[in-house]
Amino acid sequence: MRNDTCCMNIFLNSFSVYRNAILQSVFLICSFSLFSQELYKQQVSLQHDNDFVFAIDRYYTAGTFIGYSRVLEGDFIFKREEDAPVQLDLRLGQETYTPRELFERDFDLLERPYAGYLFVSGQLSKVKKSHIWQLQGEFGLAGPQSLAGDFQVKYHELIDTFIPVWEGQIANSFHVNFQGTYSKDMDLDSSYLFKNVSLQSTASLGTRRSFLEQEVRTYIGKRSSLATSSAFNRIGNEPEFYGYVGLAYRYVIHNALIEGHPFGDNSPFTLDAISSIGRLTSGIVYRKGRVTYSMAYNYTTKETAREGRLQYLALVFMRSF
Repeated sequence: MRNDTCCMNIFLNSFSVYRNAILQSVFLICSFSLFSQELYKQQVSLQHDNDFVFAIDRYYTAGTFIGYSRVLEGDFIFKREEDAPVQLDLRLGQETYTPRELFERDFDLLERPYAGYLFVSGQLSKVKKSHIWQLQGEFGLAGPQSLAGDFQVKYHELIDTFIPVWEGQIANSFHVNFQGTYSKDMDLDSSYLFKNVSLQSTASLGTRRSFLEQEVRTYIGKRSSLATSSAFNRIGNEPEFYGYVGLAYRYVIHNALIEGHPFGDNSPFTLDAISSIGRLTSGIVYRKGRVTYSMAYNYTTKETAREGRLQYLALVFMRSF
């Protein structure tokens, strides 16, 4: 009898240990699951554009951008939706433009002026169901004060190859620009290939550039809903892995980095900008957990009568927290 009681005690103690271990494991799994479903509120990004992969150095030849995004808790210009809060995006960037003939000093042989642009911008975006509105304001410096020419020359001196002369670049000027974008996103439930298609209309007005643009973009693969998709630069925690292709038509009213400042300019060399431009973009995006990686190919028809085609690769890294 005593042996039976002892065995029963051992059994109960062992059962208690296993039960506690199982409960602790379940608790850890649930805790990890809840942590992995954390809703991120902020995001930082780094983007670099360059045409080096095509063994060229011309037109829009390089751009570097640092971004910070934050989900706002309340209303700010836009009214906050419960399931799609207003998002603020801040960006600091520098763009570099050169002609194809990097050593040429005769302006009559250049397809476009040298130009540098340094800017800071802020954007608000609001989502409602399948629609998104984006409003952006931008302040920028063009010309030598942008330091784009200095950076490019120093880099080419470092690698000791193709050092551009930067003769006749766009003069120093200050710019203010405003831009509004409306996009409609549609699910293609009946399609086995394309999962989403979006229509995007953009209007830009300011001293840097003024234009109207219409774009259509299709998506292939796993992409989250409009309110949390990286396709519209929204912060989200759902995994994404998709490709996309977009076609756009832009009607250009003014481009200050080709034509100079619209309200008076003393640049030594300017050209007329072509009013009708076509754009093609295609890329792939992968997001898991906190990080997002993106690579995109961009093609633009010529922006001046002397230019050829413009193409470059854009690489983006984003981290949410």
